[in-house]
Amino acid sequence: MNYWKEIKSKNWIDWLKIVVAIDIAGVGVGLVLGFEMHVFANILGFITRIIFGVLYVFVAVLIFKRVFPQKLADDENAEAARMDDEIKETAGAVKKTVKKVVEKANELTDKAHEKIDGVIDKGEAFLGKRHEELKEEVKKLTNE
Repeated sequence: MNYWKEIKSKNWIDWLKIVVAIDIAGVGVGLVLGFEMHVFANILGFITRIIFGVLYVFVAVLIFKRVFPQKLADDENAEAARMDDEIKETAGAVKKTVKKVVEKANELTDKAHEKIDGVIDKGEAFLGKRHEELKEEVKKLTNE
């Protein structure tokens, strides 16, 4: 990568970012070594310290914007809305399935009730006939 060609194409904002980045790197090295090592902030005394102080605040704001971007928040909101829609669709599908299962269970219980009623009716008819036959047999045995 040819840095010299890229440096020529930078605008003044990029140059300002480069200068602040170099000064921040110097401060970082100074913190490690235990020295105050501002590269550019102390060149013209308090004037450049004020300017670089303001630039440091801007860099901090840019870092916070990178760490907490609004687009990510919007994407998370869109993801949450999509998940809500999926939950609603799934709930609707489950509701339809449960409704079909309940209808099928109703049909099966109705059929089972009809068959049981049929068996009971046949049993009553059988026992009713047998009861009458039993009465007649008892009468015949007791009268004779």
